[in-house]
Amino acid sequence: MTEPFPRHPYLSGFYRPFGAEMDAPDLVIEGSLPAELEGTFYRNGPDPQHPPHPDDRYHVFDGDGMVYAIRIAGGRASLRNRWVRTRKWELERAAGRRLFGVFGNPRFNDPSVSPMDYNTANTHIWPHGDLVYALMEGCPPTAMNPETLETLGYETFGNTVTGPFTAHPKTDPADGAMHAFGYCAKGPGSTAIRYNVIDARGRPRHLAWLDQPWASMMHDFALTEAHVVFPCLPVVIDMARALEGKPMAAWEPERPAMFGIMEKGGPGGESVSWHEAEQTFAFHVANSFEDGRDIVIDVAGARRAPLMPSADGTLPDENETRFRLTRWRIGGNGHVSEERLDDLDIQFPRIDDRFQGRRYARVFANGTARPTAGRIDGFDSIATIDLARGTRHSFSFGEGAYCGEPVFVPRGSREGDGWLLSLVWDSSANESFLAVLDAEHVAAGPVARVLMPARIPGGFHCHWRPMA
Repeated sequence: MTEPFPRHPYLSGFYRPFGAEMDAPDLVIEGSLPAELEGTFYRNGPDPQHPPHPDDRYHVFDGDGMVYAIRIAGGRASLRNRWVRTRKWELERAAGRRLFGVFGNPRFNDPSVSPMDYNTANTHIWPHGDLVYALMEGCPPTAMNPETLETLGYETFGNTVTGPFTAHPKTDPADGAMHAFGYCAKGPGSTAIRYNVIDARGRPRHLAWLDQPWASMMHDFALTEAHVVFPCLPVVIDMARALEGKPMAAWEPERPAMFGIMEKGGPGGESVSWHEAEQTFAFHVANSFEDGRDIVIDVAGARRAPLMPSADGTLPDENETRFRLTRWRIGGNGHVSEERLDDLDIQFPRIDDRFQGRRYARVFANGTARPTAGRIDGFDSIATIDLARGTRHSFSFGEGAYCGEPVFVPRGSREGDGWLLSLVWDSSANESFLAVLDAEHVAAGPVARVLMPARIPGGFHCHWRPMA
């Protein structure tokens, strides 16, 4: 018997577990879907099967991965959602209860399970080659059938991915290769980073190893035409601390920020140059590019990490953790500077992926202009930020709306000419829908809303896979 979930802000409201799989073959559509919009919108996020141990601290990053696939073609849409059937999911489904500590904390693991089986696969869903991959940064990718969402198991790309794999790989527009990394790659708390390049057909092309200055929780990285950049920030993994019942990943305010630069496809090791900067933080990179001898990295930046406690377990003040579009510039002389590009409180910045690693002009994000909105309250708006013109246009879905990450789908060859797709929950009506907006006229609001048959809980990242 499944026990009730405890009262917790990330187990209620927007994030209340759904706990069901659906097939809806013909969804109700308000407005008209663009005729050229043909493909599948994927969304991944946490939907825990069972509540955690009463003494364990639940975290929004925990919870079993649930993938939603909304297929659009011929002006019609359908929905399918499935849990990612990881080894963790299978063991806990058979037991009828939670067996793993939050983040796999060994202090709360059941003696019957192996720590190596902790895989939530809940953070991103990334199409590459003929498959889609459910990703969380502590494990290899979990392959899934893009049509049926059947879980196919771990993908190691010819045994070159031997452990953790980022939830934020980058696809190089030059050749379709996927660049990725894994931190703590030689065990929890290790400083090792493994850097992989997988070609467009899913074959391993390159493997390199390097070490960061400390075991930072390196959620994302940067890829330009010539370089990869690894940000080592002050959220530190400490297994000894976790075994004492304290946070495994904690903000350590005495540390600076460090940026490791290596040539794209480089050999790792001593070829990486590390550059120190003032303390800063970002979960997500919007884009990065070469500007002469400088490297520019645009991020959703904050003064410190939200959701990540200090070593004593205290959480940060919300005003320190609001994300704004921020530019990190690493000069050719190694000096690192920071500049705020826009004042909107944002969460998941995305771009026209055809310009990954290149000079670009437009960022798309979910955000809110409400100064009192808390993180749990979500984001009510979708925005287009034009860096070339210094303008921002947005559309708010209103009080009580919760907008997910916007995904850009091209319409023409010009950057930003296309559609933005975002899952939205209207809390007042308890209804979810997929909003379709014209990315060049976002303030006009949705051209179509694809209505979901049930509430879809809060999640993380999304992707679009065009119809073959």
